[in-house]
Amino acid sequence: MDKKELEFILQEGEGLKIEFKEGKSGIDKDIVAFANAEGGRIFLGVNDEGKVLGAQVSNQLKSEVQTISRNCDPS
Repeated sequence: MDKKELEFILQEGEGLKIEFKEGKSGIDKDIVAFANAEGGRIFLGVNDEGKVLGAQVSNQLKSEVQTISRNCDPS
């Protein structure tokens, strides 16, 4: 994704295939919802108004998100 595409997504806001999350809290529900629909993208570090707050991307964060997705029921 390039900067122009990101700016477009932030401007358009959340929708059927886009979800903004300030942190990883509650991400499990969004993962399941997208899995049961047509898929989608979750943007961490972005508030509901589309303002980029930022997130410290680390191996730990990646691992935690992966663990959350593996533990969703149904998987």
